Amino acid sequence: MARFRKALLSLGAVSRKSATRDPEASERFLSSLPSLNDELSFLRSRPERRATQNATALSDPLPALPALPALPKGSVESTPYGSHYVVREAFPDDHFHGKVRLGRFSSANLERLMALMQETPCGSTHEQVVFLDTETTGMQGGTGMCPFLVGVGYFEGDEFQMVQYFIRDFDEEPAMLHSLGEFLKRFRLVITYNGAAFDVPLLETRFTLARQENPFAGLAHFDMLFPARRLWRNGHGSCRLAALERELLSFVRGNDDVPGAMIPRVYFDYLQRQYSRALNGVFKHNVHDVVSLAALTIHACDRVTSEPAPLDEPLDLYSLAHLLDDSSEWRRSIDLYEMAQAGDLPEPFRSKTLETLCVLYRRNGDLDRSYSMCTQLMAAEEFSLIGYEGAAIYFERSKGDPESALCVLEEGLRRLEHDAGRKRPRIILHARWQRLQQRVLKGIL
Repeated sequence: MARFRKALLSLGAVSRKSATRDPEASERFLSSLPSLNDELSFLRSRPERRATQNATALSDPLPALPALPALPKGSVESTPYGSHYVVREAFPDDHFHGKVRLGRFSSANLERLMALMQETPCGSTHEQVVFLDTETTGMQGGTGMCPFLVGVGYFEGDEFQMVQYFIRDFDEEPAMLHSLGEFLKRFRLVITYNGAAFDVPLLETRFTLARQENPFAGLAHFDMLFPARRLWRNGHGSCRLAALERELLSFVRGNDDVPGAMIPRVYFDYLQRQYSRALNGVFKHNVHDVVSLAALTIHACDRVTSEPAPLDEPLDLYSLAHLLDDSSEWRRSIDLYEMAQAGDLPEPFRSKTLETLCVLYRRNGDLDRSYSMCTQLMAAEEFSLIGYEGAAIYFERSKGDPESALCVLEEGLRRLEHDAGRKRPRIILHARWQRLQQRVLKGIL
């Protein structure tokens, strides 16, 4: 009885405070509860009552299910691990996804994009590249999360082929993984969108748990999320695949596409009822993800290989120039920065463009144009270390005028005199000032 009372107190049925204030009320409440024998008798009677209810329910006619297919048109495929469901679809070479024609995919342009992203090119042909996306039972991560639909897209000639591996219940996962692993052996490069953090680690975990060979160990991987961020985050903000396909590819999903957040719920509804009206929308969502990934890859390759138009978004021009200025194509970035600067480039990107042009002009041997950028930076309200340092370098090395270089450095140090938050620029300018001061004194002596 003491244990039962303690449990009730912890659940709030009888609070400690009320029990302390009115112990008699607590005793009356506890005495009104059924005895232990009554509770056991009730529990023993539950199986008989449930059997009676089930028999009554089975005698009633079942409601007729709608005469619609539970799954999109496909086939059941057998493996040594059992069977699973497969859906296939082909897109001709003249198929447009938004404004992008899929047949224009070029492995040479892809290799160039990967080199700019400092990824090691794998020398794959366009038929050795596979695009992959998964739909899972949740987004929380961990070994309990299961990929129930894996979509892969690849090129055969100029046609784009789409294959979707689906499990009708969790016991079909080993069969699906086996087929997927065998299929991936024909490719050298897999392309995903945020797959480095999600899809690939998830599938590798599932292969390990199923005690099957991991096909990703022999595949190069290129995550398109990273070039997308570098190319378009400044100009477009969100780099979600659905946002970029709408803004860059001019592709709008229809009402039959299920939002990603609803997909686990739709699948669990299918498992419970073996039918879900929205399940076809999940398959369409997966197709759109894979095809949009392929089209976005083509668009990104075009971005780095084709010459942009002067009327392009200034922030997109800036992002492309920033991608190129740390590569072997840094000379090309000069024109792109100039095009971005000619547009309505907002701060702080305008100041960053001037600073980068100051350095690139000097690297290219155009010292006068470099100094012109420095004068604009020194005249700006925001202090620029690159501006003052670049002007001092110009007078010291190009003009052979260390006295003018000292004047530039002294002006910069005066601007930093009461700015406690810029300790590093002050140290750099002061060190350069000391070196030049010693040089001038040696010249006098």
